[in-house]
Amino acid sequence: MKPGFYAVLGKRDYWKINDKKVGIWELTEYQPAGWLCSLAIKPEVMPQNCDIIHDCGAFGYRKQDYPTINGQYVDAQWAANRYRERSREGDTVTCPDNLLLRNIEWRRQYNLEQAQTFIKIAEEKLPGRIPLAVIHGLSLQEKVEYALKIYQLGYKNLGIGGLAVQAKEYSANLHIIKTIVQKIHSLDKTVHFHVFGLCSPQYAKAFFKIGISFDGSTHARETFSSNTLLFNNGENLLRYPAHQAPRCSCRVCALTKRFFVGSIARNHNSDRASSIIRLTHNLNSLLAIYHYIKKPETLCLVAGCGKQTNQRAAAKDLYCSQRFQACRNYAQTQVRWQILSPLHRLLEPEKVISPYDKSPYSLSPKERQMWAQQVVDKLIKITNPNIEIVFLTGKVYRQQVIPILQKHGYITRIPMEGLGIGQQIRWLLNQSLAPKQLTLKL
Repeated sequence: MKPGFYAVLGKRDYWKINDKKVGIWELTEYQPAGWLCSLAIKPEVMPQNCDIIHDCGAFGYRKQDYPTINGQYVDAQWAANRYRERSREGDTVTCPDNLLLRNIEWRRQYNLEQAQTFIKIAEEKLPGRIPLAVIHGLSLQEKVEYALKIYQLGYKNLGIGGLAVQAKEYSANLHIIKTIVQKIHSLDKTVHFHVFGLCSPQYAKAFFKIGISFDGSTHARETFSSNTLLFNNGENLLRYPAHQAPRCSCRVCALTKRFFVGSIARNHNSDRASSIIRLTHNLNSLLAIYHYIKKPETLCLVAGCGKQTNQRAAAKDLYCSQRFQACRNYAQTQVRWQILSPLHRLLEPEKVISPYDKSPYSLSPKERQMWAQQVVDKLIKITNPNIEIVFLTGKVYRQQVIPILQKHGYITRIPMEGLGIGQQIRWLLNQSLAPKQLTLKL
């Protein structure tokens, strides 16, 4: 499991575009570390090529001493059968547990028995999956003791649950989490921890520092419970009633204007399409805050395309198109940037070159694949997987580069994916204005 935020996935988290179900993760500018999916629901569309935690659905049956989902008793065997149907190799699968809300002794016994049974079943029936058991307890001492028990059973991924009900007790919760992590890591530093249900920016900042994963459904709760739109302003999460939301230039809002009528502020109706638009926007805002908190080092890649000057010049001045200049102006605010060239592969902006007549479209599929590999080879020499690679390019410049980068563990981002040329230029121009516009409205 990777550290970071895992977004809770709903049953129908997708846009309907041209009769195709497009998952909301294809529309956000930023991506979570992974997704959390409960056994209580079965999503119609699932993300691919990312980490997924399959949760046993304990929050849904928390009031039941004998937990059931859809009338079926939830135990290690039942959960393993469901996970075998829904999960794939590399996914994390959660041992059934029950919150210690009442009938405490029975629930303690249930949790331990399921943990003992589930890890054996998982090894036999769920090859390649990662079993996770959740720590519970009424006191810190009990939580630590239970963490030791399930670690000794063989679990190398431990969840910390039951803290969301006291989410406002930030200092107390953080003390509990740090104490458990430190105790287990004193025995084995390879154990991974995941915190269930705490995802505010304040918690996220602490969890990134500790190096653990966490999940939450703030984006969904604010959408469906209070019809609220979330906006990011640095580390702050701003909330507006949907009908009073300010104008927004994020990628989700740009796509809303492309595929639907009006802005996201106008799409505040109660129909499903409007709700999913707001859900996607809210998730993107939350992810933008996490991105700001982490402050990853980035390298922007700009496509060297369009009209060129007729004489030798620095690469940053050779290309004259409006789109290139808009990308260049934005990239220059991001500290590090390079130019993708069909002829030169990867260019330093200051490198002086001559005009040339070559485009990616002139390359054969084999030549394009070779070009992509050469670009990645150069990137690996000047970067490392901790550096986020941001593509300000058309599809042809990135479609074969990104899969190779991801195989090497790189995180990539395509902030303008899905936007037309005119929308891309407007998005680039709006980025420098958006923080000022938002601040003026506070």
